[in-house]
Amino acid sequence: MQWWRLSATVLLVAVLGPLASAQWVWTPETGRFVNMKRLPKETPELQIEYARSLLLEGRFSEAMRETGKFVDFYGDSPLSDENQYLRGEIKMATADYMDAAREFQLVVDSYPGSAFFDRVIERQYAIGDALFERGKENIEGKTDKPWYTFGWRPWAKRPFKRAIEVYSMVIDNQPFTDSAAEAQYKIGLCHFTREEYIEAAFEYRRVLEDYANSPIVPEAAYGLIQTYRASARGPDYDQSPGQLTVAAIDEFRTRYPADARSGELSGVRDEMRDTVAEHRLRVGKFYERRQQFESARICYEVVLEQFAETAAAAKAKEWLDANPSRRTAAAAFVGPAT
Repeated sequence: MQWWRLSATVLLVAVLGPLASAQWVWTPETGRFVNMKRLPKETPELQIEYARSLLLEGRFSEAMRETGKFVDFYGDSPLSDENQYLRGEIKMATADYMDAAREFQLVVDSYPGSAFFDRVIERQYAIGDALFERGKENIEGKTDKPWYTFGWRPWAKRPFKRAIEVYSMVIDNQPFTDSAAEAQYKIGLCHFTREEYIEAAFEYRRVLEDYANSPIVPEAAYGLIQTYRASARGPDYDQSPGQLTVAAIDEFRTRYPADARSGELSGVRDEMRDTVAEHRLRVGKFYERRQQFESARICYEVVLEQFAETAAAAKAKEWLDANPSRRTAAAAFVGPAT
């Protein structure tokens, strides 16, 4: 019957082996085995300090596990907000930016009035900036990802979308502050980089309207100009973006005459006006081809009156001189009254 003894030995090794290696200890208080490795430190303070020491040593997974122990054993401690903040720090150290932002957000959501509130705002803003920079590196090709070698860039602009989410946290947590104004501007910049021009213009406008006294307003006003300009198209298309560009430039130069960028915007303004005038001229030619001469005349007169400095105005004047209106011709025939 030696096989019974062999079976019993194998069973004992199977049961007691893991208990020994995992430091399982029998506790009379609970009437069961307890894994000593799963127990926290003796106090909440010691538990947090131990988790922080692991973070400093670069043992991130262990540090995160120890913050989980704090939640399990010291969840009602006044230090719970500090433990939650530490979880965000650990995620940030591993560049898990979205997880870090959400861990930080739990400090705000779960512990109103926490002393870590201002630090949370700073960290979330820094995370938004880090994601924005990651997106810039992607689109500029400054990355070690292998697919860039072959010109394939999937999800290159995704970090901008994530940055928008994090900047929105900053705004929701601390609205109508300088931090919120800067975050609002960065959201517009993210949309602009993603070529989402309608959304970008909306966000820049929110800066101008909601944070009129913020130092970031001139940047938002300039960004608005760039957004309208980027969405403008040639004279065969609707010229609303071009007209908005001109209006935004005029407003910018009026509000910030000393800004160094005002001079360079003159060329942009001339370019937009030339395109708008050419569009109006082409509309006039369309009516002319349809022999709707009075409608054509109105278009040409608008070009001549409102865009006198453009090449299109010269062409409009040439047609108007060659085709005087009936009223003008009649006046010329009768002559001046005596």
